Amino acid sequence: MATAVNANPPILDARQGKGPQVVNPPITQNNPIVPTKLALFGETGSGKTVTACLYAAAVSKEFHGGAPVWGTDPELGMQFPKRTIFAPEKIEFVQRTVPTFKAMLQDMRDAERAGACVWMVELSKIWIELLQTVRKNCGNNWGNQLNSMWGEYVAQFLNSKMHCIALGRVGDVVEEIRDDKGEITKEKIRDKMKAGGSNDFGYEPHLVLRMSLEKKPRRKAGALLEGEGRMIHRADVLKDRTWALNGNVIRWSDKAGYKPGGYAAVWQSLRPHFAEVQATMGFVTLDTTQDSSGLISDDGNSEYYQIRQRKEILSAEMHCTMDSLWGGTAQAAKQMRMKVFEHIFGFKSKEAADAAPLEKIERGVRILQAFEKRCKSDESILGGTDLNILANLDIHIREFDEGSAEESELPF
Repeated sequence: MATAVNANPPILDARQGKGPQVVNPPITQNNPIVPTKLALFGETGSGKTVTACLYAAAVSKEFHGGAPVWGTDPELGMQFPKRTIFAPEKIEFVQRTVPTFKAMLQDMRDAERAGACVWMVELSKIWIELLQTVRKNCGNNWGNQLNSMWGEYVAQFLNSKMHCIALGRVGDVVEEIRDDKGEITKEKIRDKMKAGGSNDFGYEPHLVLRMSLEKKPRRKAGALLEGEGRMIHRADVLKDRTWALNGNVIRWSDKAGYKPGGYAAVWQSLRPHFAEVQATMGFVTLDTTQDSSGLISDDGNSEYYQIRQRKEILSAEMHCTMDSLWGGTAQAAKQMRMKVFEHIFGFKSKEAADAAPLEKIERGVRILQAFEKRCKSDESILGGTDLNILANLDIHIREFDEGSAEESELPF
């Protein structure tokens, strides 16, 4: 069923300096910057890249002291803002033109390690490459593998400490409509971002802008001259998880040139979303010789699918061991499980332990298995005080971290 659309959404006309005035939220050591996650999609030339770069420049200058901005750009569109926007602002812009999904994931990790405050990616070619690679290598299981691999990207995008901006082309969402005669036709009900397949990546970021172009006719001697005039970039806010801009239409005039601080119009328009998020919480060449086949094993299972399976098995083993040692619903047992989780993993909940990296879960399971084995030979350990239990647990933590622990069997 088609979703109802607000026929008269609020319009923020950044060309005239109108719209909500929001003071930059206070950022302190105890109130760090919460990264924003944006998606912009639209037709070629609609202003996706320029709008994203203006927002990135604003965030870098206003909140990160001009820290680097990083772009993964197989379509080579970011080299122009590199010169026209980031150079005047004296912001280092690192552009990578890797066209594969595997390389994109590595690029995101490289950007964070290099101290970039914003990471941008053009997803269209990367999505197509991943789709072709998985279909070629995964046989009938390609759909599950694709979802698993794409899910890892979505998690990395959302969990990154950088502000992340995804750019993509526009695609159609269609719905089958049955008329009174029982005949079925397909009808377009809305636009979507052309990446993520049926999952529609546009649902994942916190703020989603549908970009398009309008043309403002030139007026001469009181007459409107159609076909002449300046281009207007229009952004329809399709989703804002903070509700600050939900349903708004924002317009920015195209510029003949750029001067430092020229990001102001875009920044003033999108700053309400940024503020609400804070309140919550050289020469480039295109290398086309690689694909993402290295992520898929001979049996057609992706590296990410295998890691997820291992994590699920280890998580189940970890919880079984915990229940064996401190099972039950009594308050004392619950508190002891919480203390042990925090002692081994650094956090208290089993949900946080489940979400930990594979290596951290495996470390915890091995420590717990060694401790359980020792308790079976000395039942008095579990009968001691909480401090005594944690002290005995420290023995196995130290042995594992020093590499002197006895190798235990894992259920693989």
